[in-house]
Amino acid sequence: MIDSVVLTDAASVTKPARRPLRRIGRLWGAECVGLVVALALALLTVWHLDATDRSWMLYYDGDSVLPALVRGSILSGQQQDWALSAVLFIPEMGLYLVLAALGLGVKGTFALNAVVNLLLFYGALRLLSGVVQRERLRAHRVAGALVAFGAMTGFALLESSSGYNDFQLASLLATTTYYSMTVLASVATTALTVRLLKSQGLSRWRWLELVLVGVTAVSSLTNPLFLAWEVLPLGVVLALIAWKRVIGWRRFAFAAALLALGSGLGLLARIPFGSIILRDGPSYVNPGMASVAAIFYPHMLAERASTIEGAVSLTAVIALILISVIVFRGSLATRDAGTAVVSGLAWLAPLAVMGGMIILGQFWVRYLQPMYFAPVCTLVLAPKLFARAPAIFRRLPRKAVTGIFAGLVVACLAASAAATGALTRSAAVVDLDVRCVDAWVSSSHEIGAGRFWAIRAPKAFLAEPSQLVQVDSQFGKYAWLTDRTDYSGAKVSFVVTDSEPTPLVLPPIANTAPSSTIHCGRYTITDFGSPILTIGPASPDPVP
Repeated sequence: MIDSVVLTDAASVTKPARRPLRRIGRLWGAECVGLVVALALALLTVWHLDATDRSWMLYYDGDSVLPALVRGSILSGQQQDWALSAVLFIPEMGLYLVLAALGLGVKGTFALNAVVNLLLFYGALRLLSGVVQRERLRAHRVAGALVAFGAMTGFALLESSSGYNDFQLASLLATTTYYSMTVLASVATTALTVRLLKSQGLSRWRWLELVLVGVTAVSSLTNPLFLAWEVLPLGVVLALIAWKRVIGWRRFAFAAALLALGSGLGLLARIPFGSIILRDGPSYVNPGMASVAAIFYPHMLAERASTIEGAVSLTAVIALILISVIVFRGSLATRDAGTAVVSGLAWLAPLAVMGGMIILGQFWVRYLQPMYFAPVCTLVLAPKLFARAPAIFRRLPRKAVTGIFAGLVVACLAASAAATGALTRSAAVVDLDVRCVDAWVSSSHEIGAGRFWAIRAPKAFLAEPSQLVQVDSQFGKYAWLTDRTDYSGAKVSFVVTDSEPTPLVLPPIANTAPSSTIHCGRYTITDFGSPILTIGPASPDPVP
């Protein structure tokens, strides 16, 4: 009798305990699988970039190494007086400095930063998928984010050149200074706006409105491109769907006011940074070159399409844009505001940015990144658009489905381990030419000079970055993305050059002074033995 009571009580105690565990497993199992798959895709993508010529963009490119230069300058005790472009790189710099504290070295930190950037992009897609598919199962929302993330990493896997101004835009997300955080902020802003449109009531301020204003403000502060990539196209899409009566004009006005408020606060917050921003706003406008830009971009597209990888990439992007147009029209008919915003941005943002760059007469292809990440966002709707596809899994026995996902997790973990091992080995090996320059410079204990593209990589890996000073082609000060404290010394004793065809004009004394030449692969060091070369005044135009 006692035993039966005890057994009954035990059963009554243990049964409820199992249900929450099973529920937690169902809730978070899909999220864990999604993270494992996303991690594997991120690591494989960075592994690919590391193994190709694209690795120069990750580790040594003139712009990409800026966070390493800032950290090196701080660690060396140098006074901080930086000259930056219109982009302040505040979140990018903060992330790099945090990761650098792990002690992985310059190259290892860049590799880890690339993986983290990609995982953060998956997180932004997961947020977007969650808000536009709130009515669907968690597994479907995770699947939508993975489909979109897989497409973006797929585009990156088709990119392998070292060029910094071509239509290989997906892989720029892995770099530290090619606006990765602006991409993340754009996707997150779309998600927050969709969530706002689906919320009830407009009168009471909640965390959602505050976060939307905050993200918009910080993004506008650190990079005004955010306005062109996200705020303006999003405002047009909201106005269009309000005109089609998908949302009310009152809700449109509220969302637009929050975006305008955040943008205004961000632009106002840039005022204290005026002393370090060398170029901003109107200085980037050159409408007189619009006709040339109208030829330049089709030429660059044709050049990208001339390779198999480029043709596949551009064809897929165009297909996604066309699909987004179809989805947008369907969402207007069904009055689905969330789908309309996501799919509307997917086709409008690429066209708007391309047209804007032509009108402004700009020739930097990296400004066109919405051509890739905006259409990719439509793919978070895949489970919603293909609602019958999961029925295949429902017909399978539970054990079979469990086995499939278990096998997927094991495969992803194995791929992640292989990629991590390869990246770890690669991080320990710095480019031989860069090492050669740094070894000679460090042993010389002197200060030298070189042009932007020639010295950026050696300067980033140098223990004392101030030993290399940027100059322009006329041997004048070239304060662009560098610490202006470098110019406290008026003279240098050696010059570092690379294979750039434009000649570097040295001071007249260099023609008669004795010198020696040291060859380091792509670099050449001309040493004059003592500081006799005077650095001239700054160029009136700081653009490289």
